[in-house]
Amino acid sequence: MQPELNKALSRVQTHVAEARALFELKDQDAPLRTDRSKERLENLLHRDVERLSVDAAWEIANTLKRELLMFADRHYVWARLDYEAEREKKPGQWHSWSDHFNRHRLDELLELGRSGSVTTEVQAEAVYRLRLLYLERAQAGLERRVRAAQKSRYLSILAWVLVALFLALSGIVQKIGGGGMWESIALVGLAGALGATLAGTFRVRDRLVDLDDLRSFWPAMRVQPLVGAVAGLVILLVLESGAVALGNGTSSSWASQALFAFAAGFSEPFFLGVVEKVAVIPDKPPHNSEAR
Repeated sequence: MQPELNKALSRVQTHVAEARALFELKDQDAPLRTDRSKERLENLLHRDVERLSVDAAWEIANTLKRELLMFADRHYVWARLDYEAEREKKPGQWHSWSDHFNRHRLDELLELGRSGSVTTEVQAEAVYRLRLLYLERAQAGLERRVRAAQKSRYLSILAWVLVALFLALSGIVQKIGGGGMWESIALVGLAGALGATLAGTFRVRDRLVDLDDLRSFWPAMRVQPLVGAVAGLVILLVLESGAVALGNGTSSSWASQALFAFAAGFSEPFFLGVVEKVAVIPDKPPHNSEAR
């Protein structure tokens, strides 16, 4: 099972446990509870979660989170307000209270809760604001997952395009270059793919910690070896053409070809630097005209 799906289902289970506890409350302790809210919550609790997708699991979890506010007592709602106040202190939080409402009003609501001066109207206001925050966060999370899915779709298509172009270019290089080129093509392709894969491994180990980054990285990592192989093939063309001198001038050896292909796959700045040296045509030096 996918880790993100596990997280979403865990969140669903947490809200289901909270709902069962809130069902034990008397109606007078939950002034916003209605027959309609009971029906909506019961329908959510009876959903089959065995075959849910990631998006469907998050949708149920987020809907449960909003519906519980209508079903809860003052203590539950004000615990959520306390959480929002703590969340305000953390930098980089998306859709925080102050992004949508006046922070001073949050402090006022918390003070009313501490003093025990919470009326039904005040609780309704707190629930309305919290539900809006939860809805904004749910929509933002859905948008991020959609962007990641669309990116994965595009990269999957581009992967096949890269394979086709790599094979076509390799065939032409072999035909024009004569015998022995297939070995060089295979060598630089594998070396470039190895460098790109190793670079991606280091990135996962050392840099990627946020869920959004990890969600977007896997589709890119599937294409990364192909990108490295193409970079290795381009480096082979550069070495064979003699357009750029790399290393100590012995770039025609198989070891040099493999090393430079690996570096091209591993380091994007190295590869782009080589391409820039080949592609950029220097300006003609200005001619100094004699003053007349």
